[in-house]
Order: sequence, then structure tokens, then C-alpha cells
Amino acid sequence: WRPHRFSELDPVRLAALLEVVPEEEHSGVYRRLGDAALFLSGVFPDYTHRWVSSPLNHERLGRTGAWDVSSGERSMFSGRGHEREGLQFLEELGRRWYRLALRTASAPHTYGMRVVASVGDRFTHARRVLNFITDRYLFVRQWWAGELGN
Repeated sequence: WRPHRFSELDPVRLAALLEVVPEEEHSGVYRRLGDAALFLSGVFPDYTHRWVSSPLNHERLGRTGAWDVSSGERSMFSGRGHEREGLQFLEELGRRWYRLALRTASAPHTYGMRVVASVGDRFTHARRVLNFITDRYLFVRQWWAGELGN
């Protein structure tokens, strides 16, 4: 045994937990993966390509979302810039991870799990709300500097 460090904001490392935790705990990992995808794509959309730009990471993350990356599904992300590809890929994975969290959770589902299902169905809307809040309130100085031409 040896300790492993990982960041909850690194989907690739977080997804590796699926290989070591018992199956009854997969629901929690999928939910954290969905949360990370929502946070990264909503607050830092310009940097999403960083997590999925390598083909190996792309495939690893695709497998965690029950995504057959060797099939035609991967082609919907090819031929575009890495930044856009990363955002779309992470958004789709976020949807799938939230749905997998609900599917693998033990019944009866709590209110929190029903919210997870709702966010999974409306992931793009949730991401856009975070984008707006981030642009308007979190990075205010940068927004004002751009308005003032500084």
C-alpha cells in the first residue's frame, strides 16, 4: 500500500478511482466526475482542452462514461480545435456521468439524486448559468478592465 494524491478537479485521475473503489461506491465517483465536468466547463471553459487533449486521456475518460471511443461516436469530436473539442467532450461526459451516478445508485433515490438526474438532462443549461455567473461576478476585474480598455 502507498498513498496516492489526486485532484478532484482532474477528471482523468478522479476517473481512476473507478478501478479501485468497490462497485457499490461507483455512484459517488460518477457524481463527483459529473460535478468536476460541470465546474470545469462552467467556470473554466477555456481550459477544458487541457484535460482531454491527449488521445490517451480522451480514451480513458471516454471509457468511464460507457463511451465506445473506437466507434463512430468519437468522430463527432474530430476535425475541430482542441478547445472546442474539450468543452463538448467534457459536457457530454458530464451528462453521462450524472446519468451513470443515478443508474448505479442504490434505490430508493433521494432528492439529491433526483437533482443529479435533472442536471444530467440539462447539463448545457447548468453550464451556461455557471458561465454567466463566472463572467459577471467571479472575474469582475477582468471584465471591467476590458470595458475600460485597460
